Amino acid sequence: MKCEQGNSLVKIALALLLGVLWLPGMAAAARVNAIVVFVEGDVQVKRAGATTYAALALSDMLYFGDEVKTGAASRASLATKGGAEVRINENSTFNTDARAGVRETVRLKVGQMWTRMLHKMAKLDVKTPSAVCAVRGTEADIEQRSILTVKVYEGHVDVQNAQGKQSLAAGQMSTVAGGGAPAAPKQMGAAEVGNWQDGIETKDKDMQKFLDKLSEESGDKKLKLKIDKDGTTKDVEIQLKKK
Repeated sequence: MKCEQGNSLVKIALALLLGVLWLPGMAAAARVNAIVVFVEGDVQVKRAGATTYAALALSDMLYFGDEVKTGAASRASLATKGGAEVRINENSTFNTDARAGVRETVRLKVGQMWTRMLHKMAKLDVKTPSAVCAVRGTEADIEQRSILTVKVYEGHVDVQNAQGKQSLAAGQMSTVAGGGAPAAPKQMGAAEVGNWQDGIETKDKDMQKFLDKLSEESGDKKLKLKIDKDGTTKDVEIQLKKK
């Protein structure tokens, strides 16, 4: 039993150090949410609580509640604290969540984004005006214009609103029109497969540098747990230091 508990704590500690787990007992340390890994063209950010936009640059940090806006022929890519890469197409408005939580959440007001999970434990909820898209796989494309279009390239995505829910597998797509329910999944045709995201490239070694910087900016973290030992509950606190 002691060995199993010890292994569990080690796994959780490692997950936190890698930025793959958010728990209520974890300090928000500067409220860092993501780091900018690619910028092309006119990309701006409005910080949480601010009323004006400013230019967004490579390696800039994003914090909970920040809003990113891309202009025409402009794109950006972010690596999030929870372990996802989010690529944002032109003419899009995107928000990081206003607070830390167990499930990482972003908001796409309008425009198009593509997601890639950087490790198998990463999960991401994308909230749009039409539905919530729960990304539980590797690659997905989500576009919110007059209708919502969701395409899954790898893994799977659940699309849900008050009217219903659809689960999409790799190679499938769905739409949500007006206030209706998500349409039943259909197989994507060759003409429906997008490639706008392919022009955004970040080498793995460079991505690791960005992730290391993101981890450093997050500061020290504490994890508080309750474990059962010999029939009694014991409080355990782990101090996680930044590198």
